[in-house]
Amino acid sequence: MEIKPDIITLYRYFAYAAHMRDLFRREANEDWLKMLSSDISGLLLFFYSAPGIYFFYSYSGIYLVIEGWRDLNLSDPKINELLESPFVDRLRLFRNATFHYQKEPISWKHLQFFGTEEEQTEKWLNDLYSELERFFRENTLPLPDRLKDSLKDKTHVQVAKAIKDYWSSIMDLNDNMQDAQSCDTDV
Repeated sequence: MEIKPDIITLYRYFAYAAHMRDLFRREANEDWLKMLSSDISGLLLFFYSAPGIYFFYSYSGIYLVIEGWRDLNLSDPKINELLESPFVDRLRLFRNATFHYQKEPISWKHLQFFGTEEEQTEKWLNDLYSELERFFRENTLPLPDRLKDSLKDKTHVQVAKAIKDYWSSIMDLNDNMQDAQSCDTDV
């Protein structure tokens, strides 16, 4: 199996963004979000809250993955279709507002990403995350077939844990074999 270091490197950035997204989902609850959205001070409070920070970094981080995708000239029919959306440029501006100083307390670049309810930017972003997760699951590492089969339909967090556990068991086995060999040479 071929090792693809560029894809492995890009996966790292996806994992960062996806982890921040998971943290946001764990910390934010619907009632709290509704309360915050009732006025401008609530929106400002969201910008400075832990869930808000996770939210902004996860959205901005996924744009970095799009940049890497394009720089590497990667191709996947479903992802390519999603990347043809006008939401990509809005996400670029969102990322810029997150990582470049803005004079306003709440930047229009953040707000305009969401557009109208009919535009369904959140659905588009969820679809993009899902397709990138699938792509990386299928293309990241040259895994043994039994491990690869066990990773189907898992989230990135579950995939990362399964890979860590698998390689830890391999490393433990190697350590045990080295210990046994050193005992053989000591005799």
